[in-house]
Amino acid sequence: MRSNNFRRHGLAIALAGAALFAAQPAAADTIQLNGFWAASGSVNINFSGIDWHDGAFTSLSESGGSGGFRTYNLTTDPGKTNAFQSWCVDIFHSFSFVINALDVLKPANIALAGSSATLPTVFSQKAAADLGRLYTNHHAAIDLTTSSGTNQAAFQLAVWEIVNERSGAYSLTGGDFRASGTGSSTATTWLNELSTASVSQYDASIWTVQSVITSGKGYAQDVAVFSKIPPPVPEPEIYAMLLAGIGLLGVTARRRSRKD
Repeated sequence: MRSNNFRRHGLAIALAGAALFAAQPAAADTIQLNGFWAASGSVNINFSGIDWHDGAFTSLSESGGSGGFRTYNLTTDPGKTNAFQSWCVDIFHSFSFVINALDVLKPANIALAGSSATLPTVFSQKAAADLGRLYTNHHAAIDLTTSSGTNQAAFQLAVWEIVNERSGAYSLTGGDFRASGTGSSTATTWLNELSTASVSQYDASIWTVQSVITSGKGYAQDVAVFSKIPPPVPEPEIYAMLLAGIGLLGVTARRRSRKD
């Protein structure tokens, strides 16, 4: 997100693909990033640490819009009837929003989403769990297209902190990733909650997204999409125990009726 696109359209999007997280789209699905999902905030970010794309030490300082993105999978939804929200995890590369229907013909605005062999080693199990817990705790504040810029920016800052912080505890004022601006105090509150154990009801799918016309170091953007964790399917042994229990109740009932 170190380009004019970053300053015009906001901090980069979140689509990334990793086996560490939930199910990914099929390789080379066409993804369209079509603007902010709801209102957005204005933030400043600073980073000094390892760029997880190439392993090199990187320092950056950027300002721009911050919030979730209105996203379409044109492979499975060519009519764009089902928009979903995605979140930026990649602070190292820029992208361009698709602004109108005609822009769909511009290859720079179309991304191909697929898996990456390197991403699973980048994001820790803790980051995966914390992203799911963050969404579980606060998705109601950012799900609606009418959600506030404060909440949208706060959630985006929290996602960036979880993914890009390597120095220790989550903090927007210290460590590798630092940020200020709209929603930063709310993001700090949400991040502090993660120090208390809680159950996650959502998975974070990380998609790696490559542009038809590549940007930066050969990538367009990496983004996160959240999905509900399905309820566990009972094991066959559980069904067997249930049937045995029902049978036992039937035998007991028959014995009682005979005695009566």
